[in-house]
Amino acid sequence: MEVNRTFGTATTLYFPLIDAGAADFESTPVTHATGDTQVLIDTGSFANTGTGFSHEGNGIYSLPLTAAEMSGTVITVTIIDQGTKAYEDQSVMAFTGLGAWVEGGKSIIIGEVETGTFTATTAALEGHRLSPNTTEEATDDHYNGRLITFTSGVLLGQQSDITDYTSTNGQEKITYSLLTDAPSDGDRYIIT
Repeated sequence: MEVNRTFGTATTLYFPLIDAGAADFESTPVTHATGDTQVLIDTGSFANTGTGFSHEGNGIYSLPLTAAEMSGTVITVTIIDQGTKAYEDQSVMAFTGLGAWVEGGKSIIIGEVETGTFTATTAALEGHRLSPNTTEEATDDHYNGRLITFTSGVLLGQQSDITDYTSTNGQEKITYSLLTDAPSDGDRYIIT
């Protein structure tokens, strides 16, 4: 099953459970056990979800995911009975790209903070583009006077004016008026 969600925003996924070896929805509600639900954020390793699933009725279950569990482009959740198989294995894939397009519908670019070569501060960050293309602007001062708005992380919804722009370390270095906090690696922003 595939769904669209917003990057870095807590959400609830819904899915059916089918009786093991049958074609019918789970007739007797099952209880979540540790390890039954695991999440993979983009790439890497699966890890247990922070919470378990709940029965909503008629064989439909819900699973809440935290903002941290939704901080990726493709969130893959597996639902696999760790005990004697009461239900068939299931999976849900949540794509957050659509959320970024909606959030940045009027933006020049959508970007993501990158802290590999520069530690972001309350006054500057380095980042890379996610769309509309992935080629960083090479002209210094190109975005001076524009606005940067954060669409995820602790700065969600905060906006500041861009006071300086340079292409540095293969990244876009953006200097802005002071914000309340420093953005974290992977936080998203738009420039308008």
